[in-house]
Amino acid sequence: MLRSRLLCATLSLAIAKHKPSQSSFTQPCHSRELLSQAVDTFYVKAAWLKATIPEDRIKNIRLFKKKTKKLFMKNCRFQEQLLSFFMEDVFGGLQLQICKEIDFVEDFHSLRRKLSRCISCALPAREMTSITRMKRTFYRIGNKGIYKAISELDILLSWIKELLESIP
Repeated sequence: MLRSRLLCATLSLAIAKHKPSQSSFTQPCHSRELLSQAVDTFYVKAAWLKATIPEDRIKNIRLFKKKTKKLFMKNCRFQEQLLSFFMEDVFGGLQLQICKEIDFVEDFHSLRRKLSRCISCALPAREMTSITRMKRTFYRIGNKGIYKAISELDILLSWIKELLESIP
């Protein structure tokens, strides 16, 4: 049973990560209202996800530092790397629960793609230092890193909403 769940998790992440996406030239940026509605829907799903995992009991460690929001709001490379971190590292670690959250992972991936159509930039060859530090903290606290990241997911969603409001 455990093997089938792990296989399900691996396959769902592979499908979500490697779905063929159209270039931003053929897919226009979605309306700000449509993206905002998608984020609102995602808030509900995130609350459900938070309810299915153990509570984050690590109060003295934060993945999002004070300057994280500023980077997210101003740097499209950081945005992409932070969203990739959640897609690959955080949701990739939900192995046993992932079969229930397949829609959640796919919806997050879809939101990420839609955002990338509206905010395009060249991706850097290497990871930004802030993301590297965040990953180091995430992996240092072990499995609890997943709970920590998911507990901070609503913060990320609020930043996405704020970012959408700033798009002309």
